[in-house]
Amino acid sequence: MDNLWLLTEERPKPSVVLQIINMYCRDFSDSAFCTGDIKIKPIITNGFFQFIYVVENINVKSARNIYIKTVSGSSSFLDFLLFKQADAPTEGSSTDNLIMAIEETKTSDDESRNTGVYQRGSKFVYITPYYKDVRLYMLYNEELEAREEKKPSNTSIFGTNILLTLGVTVVGKDTSHWFKPFSNLDELIQFKAKMRKPPAGNVPITIKKYETHIEVSGRLAKPATAGNIGHDPNIGALSMISACIRKLGWKKDIVITLHGVTQQYVNNTKGKNKFLYICNILGIKLKEISMPPQVALPELYWHYENSSEKMADILLHLQTMYHGMYCVYENHAGCERGYFRSKQGKLITLPKKDHTGTNNLYLPDVVLYDESSNFIILVEGKKISTLQLGIREIENYDSIEQEYIYPSYGEVEILRCVSIFGGNCQHIPHKKVLFYLADNGRIIINSNAPQCIKRAFENTGVLYD
Repeated sequence: MDNLWLLTEERPKPSVVLQIINMYCRDFSDSAFCTGDIKIKPIITNGFFQFIYVVENINVKSARNIYIKTVSGSSSFLDFLLFKQADAPTEGSSTDNLIMAIEETKTSDDESRNTGVYQRGSKFVYITPYYKDVRLYMLYNEELEAREEKKPSNTSIFGTNILLTLGVTVVGKDTSHWFKPFSNLDELIQFKAKMRKPPAGNVPITIKKYETHIEVSGRLAKPATAGNIGHDPNIGALSMISACIRKLGWKKDIVITLHGVTQQYVNNTKGKNKFLYICNILGIKLKEISMPPQVALPELYWHYENSSEKMADILLHLQTMYHGMYCVYENHAGCERGYFRSKQGKLITLPKKDHTGTNNLYLPDVVLYDESSNFIILVEGKKISTLQLGIREIENYDSIEQEYIYPSYGEVEILRCVSIFGGNCQHIPHKKVLFYLADNGRIIINSNAPQCIKRAFENTGVLYD
């Protein structure tokens, strides 16, 4: 019997795993049942992490187990890939059975129109040369309190209609009332033309059809004078619009105007930029720019992560969560930033500045809470090569403690510490390091670690130093 393999750059959440399994069962005529709360368990053998997580308390009829592995995209990467096969997927394999590719966001239309719809759009275009027949999904995973249903913004309607036109299945947002795929190119152009224009001074996104080509305006440079390609929402929007234009049958040129990109920048990148890759995929031109010759896409769409600091702090996060601790806040490298969870369970979006409005609010990679001992652990994740930077950074956590942790959690005991990934140390490399994960999976824990940490790793064979 095959297994389900979920590959992701994100810290996997039980609620999202359940949603993905339900989506899989619905679309692939399978069934699943839960035997309790879903838990994600790191596989640790004789003190060595196997770089695999197993999902517990959910049984899928046609799969033996559900496994999770951490990967990284070579460029623009969707959040989750679901494979169905006996063995773990192989980097670059053409025979692996990828059945679903999912982008997940907790950003609502109220929070950010551009981020929620446009910013991630380029990902659905970039995957197509690598996996042509995979089913694509946009998963909205709203964590905040339910809001009163109202008509979505025209930006949300336009972007969602494009996703539907491109064959993306939208989950977690009711698409039965306000949304529908565009039936032809003129309908797409007319809808965009009726949308509200941005404030004076901003470059509007417009679509103009001529006999020989279509022009789509939109600024790609950020800041406006940089000459680069750095405006992520517009990169997504222009990618989605251009892909939709192709999907609706347009074979002639697509030209991006008012983009702000310089020839020098294009020459310097030599075409190795995620939007320039998409230009190659879709046959897009930038007005008054000599486009680079056909540039080969990166050989791999994804590879197993073997260098990021998050390998250690995500492992620490999931192992302690499995044993009853919970996460107060998370901001793992390369992952979606979480909310601050108060002791009463309220979710709070943390600002970028502290209460003064002038100083940055320094944030750990993960904040863990053990209710039984009333103990909070602030963890800064680093690689072995950046250990000293992590030691310095944990000195900057006064604001999050004074402004958020103590007001919510009261007279809690707090530990500031560092988790480290990489290398092959035989001992804890610094007294401030709580948790060390070597390249080969060896785990070493500081012998002065609080009891809640030692309890979480009991009977796993890890070393203490």
